[in-house]
Amino acid sequence: MSSSKMKKSPLPVQNICGTQKNACGKEALVKILRWHFGHSEFRGKQLEAIEAVLSGNDCFCLMPTGGGKSMCYQIPALAKKGIVLVVCPLIALMENQVMALKKKGIAAEFLSSTQPLHVREKIYKDLDSGKPSLKLLYVTPELIATAGFSSKLSKMYSRGLLQLIAIDEAHCISTWGHDFRPSYRKLSTLRDSLPSVPILALTATAAPKVQRDVIESLCLRNPIVLKSSFNRPNIYYEVRYKDLLDDAFADLCGVIKSFGNVCGIVYCLERSACDALAAHLSSNGVSCAAYHAGLNNKLRSSVLDDWISSKIQVVVATVAFGMGIDRKDVRVVCHFNIPKSMESFYQESGRAGRDQLPSQSILYYGIDDRRRMEFILSNARNNKSESNLPDASSKKSLDNFRQMIEYCEGHGCRRRKILESFGEQAPASLCPKACDACKQPGLVAKYIEELTACTSQQRKLLAQVFMNRPNNDDGQQFSEFWNRNNDDSCGSEDISDSDEDSEVLMSLSSSNFSSKSRLSQKLDILEQAEEKYYKNKGSEKQSSKTDKNTISDSLRESSKHRLFTALKDAQQRLGSLKFDFEAAVSSLENECFKKFGKTGKSFYISQVASTVRWLSTAGLIHITDRLQPKTPCSENPKPKDNSPSSKTPWSDSSTKATKDLYESASSNPPPNAQEFDVGITKMVLPPIPSFSEFMRSSKARSSGTAHQSSPSKKHSLDRISNTADKKFRLQ
Repeated sequence: MSSSKMKKSPLPVQNICGTQKNACGKEALVKILRWHFGHSEFRGKQLEAIEAVLSGNDCFCLMPTGGGKSMCYQIPALAKKGIVLVVCPLIALMENQVMALKKKGIAAEFLSSTQPLHVREKIYKDLDSGKPSLKLLYVTPELIATAGFSSKLSKMYSRGLLQLIAIDEAHCISTWGHDFRPSYRKLSTLRDSLPSVPILALTATAAPKVQRDVIESLCLRNPIVLKSSFNRPNIYYEVRYKDLLDDAFADLCGVIKSFGNVCGIVYCLERSACDALAAHLSSNGVSCAAYHAGLNNKLRSSVLDDWISSKIQVVVATVAFGMGIDRKDVRVVCHFNIPKSMESFYQESGRAGRDQLPSQSILYYGIDDRRRMEFILSNARNNKSESNLPDASSKKSLDNFRQMIEYCEGHGCRRRKILESFGEQAPASLCPKACDACKQPGLVAKYIEELTACTSQQRKLLAQVFMNRPNNDDGQQFSEFWNRNNDDSCGSEDISDSDEDSEVLMSLSSSNFSSKSRLSQKLDILEQAEEKYYKNKGSEKQSSKTDKNTISDSLRESSKHRLFTALKDAQQRLGSLKFDFEAAVSSLENECFKKFGKTGKSFYISQVASTVRWLSTAGLIHITDRLQPKTPCSENPKPKDNSPSSKTPWSDSSTKATKDLYESASSNPPPNAQEFDVGITKMVLPPIPSFSEFMRSSKARSSGTAHQSSPSKKHSLDRISNTADKKFRLQ
């Protein structure tokens, strides 16, 4: 039998390490590395970390993404007797690592609620035995916090079976980190309950403050601190500016196609954006799928498996596609929205090029994206302030985000900005034209200048939103119009393009109006701005602009393509579906468009995604009942209605009570039935006045009542006028 087909087994432990804590030499450890993992030598700080924990020392190890952190606890598990307990934040990560170890002939298991009961019982039985066969046991921090598992750990410790505790993704324990998880905080009890077991804390992303917090929170005793360089020399960094592109979707599609048939990841901030972008890429010949928390577990697993097995080329995902993703040949990672911190960006972009081959990180930066993220982080800080909670972490979040803004808008090497954010000094020779700012500094400077001009122009036009009325008697300032805290973004389509409007607003900010006249002056300015807007509305410039929220024909066609693919998948899953697929797809898409066509693109895309998910899980009866054409069965059949929604208002049984109530009301009409007709005929309401019309009517009412009322009665008369207005609107 050839050696390639032989199942590898762990080398005899007594031949590798002696009785002394530090008896494992480099030669013996390299032998394990070659035998089980096929590598000829250790990388970076791997060997130092392994020797530290085998000597019984606590260790904090900071390695870049793809640096081989898992070797730091897998090698000790094979070099020394006892079990290595590995704490992981994600079940998917545990499953992947255990599966890979078993293929190498290494005894490893994981415990989670997803496993069948008999599998968990088998693992516990092995742990309770005097000589367990397991070398590595993967668990979640939530399991460690339970009383039952803590008791089992204590028994294993008393028998001397625990060799090492490895805490992967250790930055999750820090409230200063970008991915804080409260369950990790409970790991601080491990030092007290298992005092003589060394602890190895591993992470790929941790700023200096996070590093200190991790060491203190885990109560590491005189730890050996090992830090590898954060530099990923094989990754080329680039920023593309959405505001300077005609179509960001089309640009991204072109970029991905330019790489050829390679593996890639595209990160989006929102689920709806994932669905829309995946639909666009698919309709343009890119093999891709969306991945986010809105999909059911089965569909997410299917997408992940298809991507790992190269059945699809690109995954368009939210940050739900995060830790635990270990594919080494990812050639390009794109961020379609700006991440919230440099740590998040570094970790996500670092999923490219883990095989050390040339790869690329591309970030699409937009002013609207920046404002939205600033709003989210600022709003979180305000909420903490209102609830009397400490807002230090919120301030840190804003500071972290400003690093990302500087990365996108600032001049100079992008690689250096990444390294300096983690406290690493970067020499000038570190980036030999391996980012766009170093390769084409003049072009990038031009883009930044154009972006700055674009930002300045939008800031001027947005100034009207933040105008405030003068202080009241209590010194409190009130907003003139709506509260922007309820908005998450402001699109450019909401703003007039008139240069005159911006000049008016600039003059407003520099004018020194009296406190009594300032409000009326501002209202006059808004009237002028509105009149200019409507005057220019019919111009060629305004009419040629496309509304970003409009559902285009191409989007509808791509949605039909998604629905058709989902229907075909359902046919493969359920068997023959006996109806016209094209008619069914048109019907489903029409339903989505009729429901949400007027509310906007995001709602429409979400509804299409929901329909696709329904097709992937619904049974044969439900799909057939919904999509198969109904045949009329009444005695006097009416002409068949082929429209997707052919039901009458009373066809649903759930509305029978409403129908009876309506018929009862119709048979006993009220005395004023002619004035208030609530039947089939449409109620006619007065038109909503424009801002200018509203102001003119208000001024007319004010001048008409001024000579009849004294100042002491003004408030009560205003109330009467408002009540009369309400009655008029009801009529």
